Formats: sequence, structure tokens, C-alpha cells
Amino acid sequence: MKNYLALFLSGLLLYGCSGNSPKTPADVAVADDSPVAIVNDLENALAGVPSWSNEKTIVEMPEGIAAHSGKYVSRVDAENQYSYAFKEIFANINQKLPVAVIVEGYVYSPEVNPLLGIVMDINDNNNKVIWKSYALSEVISSLNEWKPFAARFTIDAPIKPEYQLKIFASGAKKTAYFDDFKISFEY
Repeated sequence: MKNYLALFLSGLLLYGCSGNSPKTPADVAVADDSPVAIVNDLENALAGVPSWSNEKTIVEMPEGIAAHSGKYVSRVDAENQYSYAFKEIFANINQKLPVAVIVEGYVYSPEVNPLLGIVMDINDNNNKVIWKSYALSEVISSLNEWKPFAARFTIDAPIKPEYQLKIFASGAKKTAYFDDFKISFEY
């Protein structure tokens, strides 16, 4: 019986060690198929969050109106036509290049604005490669309410890891508020 127990334990120990494979060196980047999601609720935006810019649009909602979550939102208006923006090169997001970018969040509009939208800009040293806009007019069924949006942008031109991705809202000089951004990628 002791021999069987020793044999069993030896086999178990060997089995536990058998799945080890060589590790990839830390300096070798590997393309990752797992989902990538970049989430920003704007609560720390004034601290200078890496990959985000245009902090001058971060404000508290007017008195009597709550942010979608927390205290801070990004406001577009006549002075600031573009919202708080995500800017990063693809190589810093994932070694695998996406086929689509999905931008989700919440918008609050106190006025009718058919030109209000979410923009995806992919550029190579500020030379346009892809520029697309998602109109928010159909999302805003009524004014003065937070409305969720989900914009899916397909990448229909060749891109490279060194290209920069910019995501932002455009208000065409009218006031609107944005909160709780989520940017994800399809590979």
C-alpha cells in the first residue's frame, strides 16, 4: 500500500510540473487577444491622466443638475468645441491592431444640436488616415437628460502600430456634457 501511495504522489508531482513551458522574455511584446477597455469617469481628469488631454473642458455640472456619476463632466460649448480627449498610439494599447473601436458613454444636451457627435481620428504624425463621426442626434430623444450612447467605428483602411488614435466629442459651438467614457477594441 505504501508503494502505491508513493507511486501516486510521484505521479501527481510529475503531472503538476509537466505543463510548464518556457516563459516569454519580459522585453518581448506579445499580441494579446484579451479585451482591452479604457474607462474614464472624469473624476481624476484634472490630475492629468496619461493618454487624455483637454482638461480645460472638465467642469462640474450647473447647480441643480447632477453629473451622470461623480462630480465632474466634460463640457463642450462655443469656447471649447472639443471635449476631453483620448490620444494614444496603437502600439501602447495592444501589439495587435484593432478592426473596430467602440466608444460608449453618456451625453446630456440642454439644446437641440444636429451636429453633436463623437469623433474617431486616426492619424500618422497629424496626417489623416481615418476620420469618422458618430451623430448623437438620434440618441438624444429628449433634452436635459443623461442619455447613453455607443458608437462603433470600423477601421476600414490599413493602419500601423505607430499611428495615433484620438477619440473626442464635438459640439459645433453648442453646449453639451459628457461623462463616463469607455473605449474598447475589437481584434
